[in-house]
Amino acid sequence: MDQAFAGMLLLPGEEGPGLAAVLETVAADVKLLTGAEELGSWNVDDCNVTAAGKGRFKVVLGGEMVMFTPDTPIQFAEAMTIPPEPEPKSIPLAARIEAQSPGKKKTKAEPAKIEPLKSIAKDEVLGRTLMFLILAVSSALIVTLLVLTSAI
Repeated sequence: MDQAFAGMLLLPGEEGPGLAAVLETVAADVKLLTGAEELGSWNVDDCNVTAAGKGRFKVVLGGEMVMFTPDTPIQFAEAMTIPPEPEPKSIPLAARIEAQSPGKKKTKAEPAKIEPLKSIAKDEVLGRTLMFLILAVSSALIVTLLVLTSAI
């Protein structure tokens, strides 16, 4: 079936709106036209069309690649028998951040081990000597404060 698809044509690496073009299928040939000028005609077997995202298609014509953005991408994909692109799924923000974190390995969190308190050993920060010293200084301060307040 003969069909024609208007759209914009870009060469690989080009940016911008592109060149207005028509990609036409006639019998067993594919033609590429710009205005009244024909850029070329190729056998269908020498053409390969793949989806490139956002309504754009990578079209390889006889070994040369161009990017084609048709005005009607769904009809173009159906005519070229290209499976439609799946709708992008909504991914939670936490999953996107985790996926973008380089070098971060996914590991399952293990529950923390809780150990009972042990008696104070010699090598701990607050050993018996330090505890005794703190109690002695505190007691001396309390006695000094009591003496001072009773003298007033």
